[in-house]
Amino acid sequence: MPAAARLNTVRRKSPSAPTTGVDLSHSIIQWFAIIAPLTTVATALAFWFGWTMTATRTAYFGIDQSILEYSTVDYLLRSADAIIVPAITILLISVVCIGIHALTLNIIGRGGVHRYILFGAWIILSGGVLLTTLGVWVMFEEPPFVTPFLFEPVALGSGVAVSSYAFWVLRRLATPSGQRLRYLPMWEKLGYVCTVLLVVLALFWACSLYAAALGTGRSREYERELAKRPSVVVYSVHSLALASPVREDRIPDPDAKYHFKYTGLKFVTRSADKFFLLPEGWRRESGVAIILEENPEYRVEFVPGG
Repeated sequence: MPAAARLNTVRRKSPSAPTTGVDLSHSIIQWFAIIAPLTTVATALAFWFGWTMTATRTAYFGIDQSILEYSTVDYLLRSADAIIVPAITILLISVVCIGIHALTLNIIGRGGVHRYILFGAWIILSGGVLLTTLGVWVMFEEPPFVTPFLFEPVALGSGVAVSSYAFWVLRRLATPSGQRLRYLPMWEKLGYVCTVLLVVLALFWACSLYAAALGTGRSREYERELAKRPSVVVYSVHSLALASPVREDRIPDPDAKYHFKYTGLKFVTRSADKFFLLPEGWRRESGVAIILEENPEYRVEFVPGG
């Protein structure tokens, strides 16, 4: 046997070379290049949803969230409530869609049912276009009927997604048996890209509305259970002129540092050296919110709630 042939035989029988440090480093860099942008996007979305929920929550009490000067970490921590339910819902819908897609491929592979699939695809395509048109219409006009919560983004996103999938099924049925469209025309590629972008924007819109509604709901719950929240007693060097139902008592001791005592306050939160307080029995229709900056002229005491 010639030497070249023996060498080729040895090469074929030899085990694959172990991964070198260079290959491992290259693999790690590739994974990092994939994960890093997703982490950045996830952090940005968490910040946005936390900010949206916090803004609507403080607005319910009549103040702007910028007054409390929340940090980025505060918004990220507050975003958990606004993210969990939408994330679970999206994943469940994705699982259902994957199952529907697998079932559709299985049905398409069977003979003698293409006529029924073609009819169903046209029906679904027509319904999706109608739903998309309705979603676009309610974006600019007030509908004459009552729409459920998240109707606009759900109608737009689901309509576009269903229409595009029905179109893909029709294209698959139009392809000769045993062949596949290896190269999609540019117009079809752009159409699928636009579909994905529209669905992503609709999901972002729906999640933002959910975060805003969640913030308002948390505030209403806080209002209903205000009596159970910790009470606050404020001692002050000078009069704060707080109106009823906050009670102002003078401290008669002339040697005392603080000469005024205020009771009838409930603690909400503290941020950027500011106390956010509400009077007992606060109501959105007539109540006021109190922002008290931390100062040596004040002393704040907390009393457990009921």
